[in-house]
Amino acid sequence: MKDFLLYASVVVLFLVCLLVVLIILMQRPSANAGMGSALGGGAAESVFGGESANVLSKMTTTLTVILFILSFGLYLGFVAREKKTPSAIAPAAATTTKPATPEVPAATTATTPAAPAAPTVPATTAPAAPAAKAPEAPKAPAVPAPAK
Repeated sequence: MKDFLLYASVVVLFLVCLLVVLIILMQRPSANAGMGSALGGGAAESVFGGESANVLSKMTTTLTVILFILSFGLYLGFVAREKKTPSAIAPAAATTTKPATPEVPAATTATTPAAPAAPTVPATTAPAAPAAKAPEAPKAPAVPAPAK
């Protein structure tokens, strides 16, 4: 259910972004300038009346606040979701350890002189003999021998 809410909030955030862009484009800085005149002239004035500048600026402020709150909330939601690890992976991650020796960086070709390339011959290996089992040391008796 939490994943559904997160992804539904992403869709709402996308819609709010589109609305903010459209509202900003509808505003006109002067009488016959701006994208508002290119997108339909006085469409905002016919919808919102003579005080369209006040209505559009209030809508811009409100939608921008909603945009920032949704963005921050989604950030927190996705960070909290990533911190949870599945139980099947957690034990494997806990058992891995780093090697005791530090890694040595490989030398770069710019600092070493170029050596002539020698032909490489693949080495043949003999089949490995089965490992012989080492004789076990005799075990000490569990009960001490009586003293004489």
